[in-house]
Amino acid sequence: MRDTNKIVVQMKHIYQRFCKIEVVVCAIFFVIIISLVFLAAILRKISMPIQWSSDVSQLLFAWLAFLGADVALRKGSLVGVALLTEHLPIKLQHVFQLLCYGFMLVFLTIVVKYGFPLAIRNWHRAFQTLPISYAWVTLSLPVSAIFMVFSIIHNIILGYKPSISNCSCAITKEA
Repeated sequence: MRDTNKIVVQMKHIYQRFCKIEVVVCAIFFVIIISLVFLAAILRKISMPIQWSSDVSQLLFAWLAFLGADVALRKGSLVGVALLTEHLPIKLQHVFQLLCYGFMLVFLTIVVKYGFPLAIRNWHRAFQTLPISYAWVTLSLPVSAIFMVFSIIHNIILGYKPSISNCSCAITKEA
């Protein structure tokens, strides 16, 4: 039993570290995108355009959007419809939360199933100005979908409840 508890504690520590890294990566990508777009605009104004800035921004934005969706899912900040559930009894809100998670898991499984083959098909497609494959953009969706599956499972196991103030598919930790 002690070994099991030790493994659970280690897994929680690894997951918490992963979550922090994911947030830092999102912040770094966001700063790079803003800096690149600003620099490209300034340099274009003085007739010295950076040809590759839009491709790098597109690559980073794809990863930022989908990794950010995982961060939002984990924190209960996804957009939803609170009007449908906020006046229901708490137990019924829990049922709707689990149904929502179920639909999300089905959708994310489909994204993973078809996302990786799509990335493989895009492997020979290149950016216009970068010597890398466009598949790196395409991979952002199925990879982030896997992260979201883990976030949903994590939230279900920890017994999160629906947030009345956020949305029907949002979560906040019980006090």
